[in-house]
This record gives sequence, structure tokens and C-alpha cells, in this order.
Amino acid sequence: MPESIKHYELVKELINEARTEVPQGNWKMILTDSSESSNLPPKTSEGFRPDIYYNFDNLLVIGEAKTSNDIDRQHSRSQYESYLKECSRFNGVAIFILAVPILDGASANNILQKIRKKYPGDYRISIRRCLC
Repeated sequence: MPESIKHYELVKELINEARTEVPQGNWKMILTDSSESSNLPPKTSEGFRPDIYYNFDNLLVIGEAKTSNDIDRQHSRSQYESYLKECSRFNGVAIFILAVPILDGASANNILQKIRKKYPGDYRISIRRCLC
């Protein structure tokens, strides 16, 4: 499967995971970074735009999709840091979701747990493993 199709499938997984956290009446408020979306997610202060974003009524959900080739790149690590920093500073319920291929779940978890030590706080990290 080409990388762009894999990434698209992972973003769909992110949206499905976000919908378990966001009230059904607000699903249309989940912003996605795709050609099909008219409202893009906002960029972080470091200039990164997540694949999905929801911020309403004391709930923040940030989601990023990574294919096997991208999980451990420096650019990806910088994105994770930016998103976890945003979650750590949020006053309310904050969740960061990372969607990865199923075999990359442990590696993704290790990377995020190391970064989380820099940005402590009361937020949740969810790793969505996809069979894509």
C-alpha cells in the first residue's frame, strides 16, 4: 500500500478514536488536515499542524498519524513534543492520539513516554494501532 494511502487510513483511525471522546453532536467540530476539510487544525506555537484537532467545552484532542517510515524521524519527534507540550498546558481534559501501524505500537509508546517526561501533566496519551 502506498505511503499516502496508509497515512489516509491512519487518519481515519484517528477520527474514529476521537469520536469515542467527543460527544456525537460535536463530531463535525473535529478538524482534519486533509484536502476534504474546509477548516484546518490550527498550528502549534512551533508551527506544526496536527492531522486532527478538537478543542471545545474543556476537551482538547490532538491526533497525529505516522507510517512506519515516519515514526522515529526527528521531524516527527519535534511534532510529538509540540503536541504534548500543548496538552500539558491545557486546562481541562487533554488527549494526544497517535495512530501507527500495529507493529510499530511499542516503538511509538517508548518514544512518547520519553518525551512525556519533559512535559508532565494530567493528560492522556493514546496509541491507536492500525492493521493497515
